[in-house]
Amino acid sequence: MLSPDSRNSDADLISTREAFLAMTDFIWQFAQRAGDDLLTLIGDTGIEADGGPTDSAAWDDWLASVAKIRAGLPPRSE
Repeated sequence: MLSPDSRNSDADLISTREAFLAMTDFIWQFAQRAGDDLLTLIGDTGIEADGGPTDSAAWDDWLASVAKIRAGLPPRSE
């Protein structure tokens, strides 16, 4: 698993549009599981002093959303 502080190669980069689509997918997926608890979302997506995520599951969910968008799938879909 790449951590949030990993140095990205050019192959890891996504466009601004892809980032926005991944973000909307990530938030939508979170809301499907946890409801509209914004404070939990903010807490889960924090970065600890060691560079790791506050909640490793949130990082895995983010990577899944990025992969979905990179694969050309629409956000907010299963």
